[in-house]
Amino acid sequence: MGPHPAGEQPLVEYGEARSVIADTFAGRVHVEWETANGAAVTPLGQLPFFIEFLKQGGLFDGWVAGCPLFLTSPNAPRKRDILGTVLLSVLAGQSAAARDEKSGQRGRGASRAEQD
Repeated sequence: MGPHPAGEQPLVEYGEARSVIADTFAGRVHVEWETANGAAVTPLGQLPFFIEFLKQGGLFDGWVAGCPLFLTSPNAPRKRDILGTVLLSVLAGQSAAARDEKSGQRGRGASRAEQD
């Protein structure tokens, strides 16, 4: 396999102060990492790059176009906004569920009143 053809985007595009640029639906986002020892790495820290992947591949737009959701109320949110919220809640919810599982808080909350 030979080198990449001329004209392709470089693997990593750097902005000022060595921030990495991700092209998202909201525009270009400059991502920077903490370089101090012990800086936290979070599951959502890579989210701008996942969003860029969905945008560049047309995967999110294809999902929205193929979704059979139709709302008729003039006050209803756009299908794109609903599916975007679902996607982000699934991505964020996974880490929240894992955190609750580790702390032993899973299954507690509103059901606690039922236990009394």
